[in-house]
Amino acid sequence: MFSPGATERPFETTMRTIDVMIFAAIAAWSVTPAFAAGYGLKEHSADAMAAAYAGAAATQTDASYLAYNPASLASVVDQDFSVSLVEILPGSRADYTTATTTLGVPTGGSPKPVGFISDATVPAFGFRQRISDRWAVGLSISAPWGLRTDYPSTWGGRYYAQKSSLLTINATPTVSFQLTPGLSLGAGLQIEYAQGTLTSAIDTGTLGFLNGIPGSIQGAQDSFARLSGTSWTAGYTLGIIDRIGNVSLGISYRSSLQHDLKGPLTFTLDSSGIGATIRGLTGLFPNTRQVTPLTMPDEIESGARIDLSDQWTALMELDWTHWSRFRALTVMAANPLQPNDVTTTRWKDAFFASVGAEYRADPFWTFRAGAGFDQSPTRDATREPRIPDADRIWLSAGVRYRMSDNMDLNFTASRLFNIQQDISLNPGIPGATLRGTLIGTTQSYVNVAGLQISYRPD
Repeated sequence: MFSPGATERPFETTMRTIDVMIFAAIAAWSVTPAFAAGYGLKEHSADAMAAAYAGAAATQTDASYLAYNPASLASVVDQDFSVSLVEILPGSRADYTTATTTLGVPTGGSPKPVGFISDATVPAFGFRQRISDRWAVGLSISAPWGLRTDYPSTWGGRYYAQKSSLLTINATPTVSFQLTPGLSLGAGLQIEYAQGTLTSAIDTGTLGFLNGIPGSIQGAQDSFARLSGTSWTAGYTLGIIDRIGNVSLGISYRSSLQHDLKGPLTFTLDSSGIGATIRGLTGLFPNTRQVTPLTMPDEIESGARIDLSDQWTALMELDWTHWSRFRALTVMAANPLQPNDVTTTRWKDAFFASVGAEYRADPFWTFRAGAGFDQSPTRDATREPRIPDADRIWLSAGVRYRMSDNMDLNFTASRLFNIQQDISLNPGIPGATLRGTLIGTTQSYVNVAGLQISYRPD
């Protein structure tokens, strides 16, 4: 609300508020997100999360839904914006029965890591502005991809993974056109920043043993590699929402993005001198630059809202992600003597499906709940401890409270039940020749809490 005697114009006040909210949302990205299915994230709206994202692609109630369908822009009356913060609180454990070097020597270290998936804060921001009866523009800022796993430097599977992190910030300016009273079209330009870090141990003891270097001890003379890289890239998104009677249908497409994460590749060699000897003989392991191509897959999201009465709405969602684009993660060093480091993935395309309901108790209180199934893209033969992904079941509930004609406040809670998965890796997998054998199970769960504020200036 604006005071009648205010010296600052309403539009200037609104834009100043938006600037502050954008800054607050971007500042929250200093915390690296944890992963959902694959390394994808859906936590762009606490309101959408309350129904396990059921109907997200067909919903237009506030600016947070721009992240799921740019056509949701068309419903804005004048101007609005939303800020969402989602806190991800996972628990994780694994039990590996076999952890050996390439030649079968036990690697030592703990075979039962716990807490390797980190807590995270995922922010999102949406803004919508009507510019004519049929045209509207908007902006969505979200984190569509991210992960963080962190294992001790001496754990049994250290040759496969230690620290892995991916952070993304995606800014999507959008435009919509109201083709008919019920049919709206939307499009947006994705501008995305990515930052990634990977660390792992190198079994220089076994490498030295295989090359006849005196004093080499398998699994006991580790060196360490660390890479970090950043990248900018661009893509697009398209969407349609159609209202037919009491049914709203929405479908959107988000294009694939190709990042080339460029940055330093550094090595910390073992204290016994085996790694230094190998470097002197072969030219391996000097600090260098690297580039790591990383594909963010394209997605199709489809949703439905069915108004059953003035108070009840049924919600449905079916999304598809083109994860089969992610066949391998390949680190290419600028040093021509350093071979590519390859992690074979061979992921498969995956679906997300959910159903939910919305109950409007009165003009002030709206309750939402939903359940969903999130299919993992990983395969049993190549599932990695870096991304110990699993099929998961979502259970969510939340409440929206209309504090005033201008502002809504949302609270949401979710529980993700991740199905226990096997990991069975061996030196025969392309790229894993020197990483040894790692066999066991991994399991996790996630508690999620969300808070959202949506504001409509006078």
